[in-house]
Formats: sequence, structure tokens, C-alpha cells
Amino acid sequence: MRLTVSDVIGQEELERDYEPFRVALQEALDMEVEFFPVESLIAVVPALLSNQTDLIFSGASEYLLLKARAKAVPVVALARQNYHTVFVVRADSGIKSLTDLKGKTVAMHKVGGTPGHIWPSKMLMEAGLDVDSDINVQFLSFKGFDALRKGEVDAWVAASFRYEEFLEQAGLSKEEFPAIVSGEPLPDDIFAANVNLDPKFIDEVGSRMIENSEKLVQAMLVAPENDPKFRDAVFIPPQENEYDQLREIYYEIGQEALIQ
Repeated sequence: MRLTVSDVIGQEELERDYEPFRVALQEALDMEVEFFPVESLIAVVPALLSNQTDLIFSGASEYLLLKARAKAVPVVALARQNYHTVFVVRADSGIKSLTDLKGKTVAMHKVGGTPGHIWPSKMLMEAGLDVDSDINVQFLSFKGFDALRKGEVDAWVAASFRYEEFLEQAGLSKEEFPAIVSGEPLPDDIFAANVNLDPKFIDEVGSRMIENSEKLVQAMLVAPENDPKFRDAVFIPPQENEYDQLREIYYEIGQEALIQ
């Protein structure tokens, strides 16, 4: 079994963040598991199409791309706790709601990311704002919080666990940098399989991962990068309707090209 993690670049980072998980997965499946590293998310698609990898761990948005372009098959979902989008501002900003962001600059994470782009865009639209004309969006990756602290942006969008992590690291409080709104729970991360694998084998992999959920999650948490991201997470059967809803959002905000 060859394992790829869509947002981890190269063999070195894979081993740093997922070696304990690889070993635990190998034991759970009772078969050899090896890494197949990629240099970008886009590289995962040809790797699947050319049968170079078998199992992909990805976020919800990435899964939509893999399904559309490589017919990836959902195996098991990783349901996270405390996983939703938050809009964060400075306490003295006077910004109390999403409608107050009209004409303001908002730091998002990366194009196509579920908590840091797609879902917050949906929330802004539901608040009556046009993301293209009413908001000045800057994609700042992990530098968004620093930009907010320095007054370079008016609001910062993040996954809830990142918000808490960054505050803790900086020794700051939620009173100083309040979240003016929190979104609903986000779609689960997912393990997806190469469509050319036997369907019975795919089902067996999913069943064994669910049976060994606690052991596999604990192995993920060995790497500091994965804690608190996957703390208290659990493997569950994938719910395809979750991803159908996310797919609709891409179309609603005019970003459907990202998942086609």
C-alpha cells in the first residue's frame, strides 16, 4: 500500500509528520505501507492516474479535486473536533459583524482551502457581501495573524484550532483578538483510494481503519504539527453528502474551476 498526504511536500516532511502513523496503519492493515511523496497537490492527480499511489489523505476541498480528476474513491473520513471557520479582529477595531467588513481587508489562508477560503467566502456571501468587490482579500498563509496584530489587515480568517494555537503561542487572549463569528462544523478530512483498487479491498481498508481509530489517531498526534489539529479526532464512514454541499459552495462563489 502506497500512502500520500496531499498537503505534505516531499519524503522528509512525510517522515517527520506521519512516520508513526504509517507504522500504525501498517499494523492495522497487516500489510506493508510505504510513503509516496508529492511536490504539490496537483501532482497527486497524475500519481493516481498512473497508479503510483494507492491511498491519499486530503482535506475536503482537495478530495473534490481528486474525485473530479482521478475518480478517487472515499475510504474513511477523519472527523475533527472544534473544526470550523472563525473571523478574528482586533478588540479596538469596532468591527462587530461580517457586514462591518465591507470595504475592509481580510487575510485568508490559501486559494481553495476549506476553512481559510471557501467556507469564509460562503459566510461572507450569506451576510450579503460580494467577496470580489466588497472585500479586499489577501492570501497570507500562516502570516495572517501577524498581519492582523500589526494592523496590516482588518480581519483574519482561520480554522478554529489555529486561532487558539496562535493566541497561545503569542501569549494573547480572545478578549484582545475576538472571533466575531464562528461557522458551522466543516466537512471532514478524508482518506481516498485509487479507483483501480478492488472495491472489496477498499472496504476492508476502511473497516480496519475505523476499528483501529484510537490507535491511528494517537499515532498521528506524535508529530507536533498534527496536535492540536487532530486532537480528539475519530475515523468514521465517509458521508458523501458533506462533500456535495461543499461542491455546491464552489459553484456559488464562482470557484468551480478549482474542482474540475
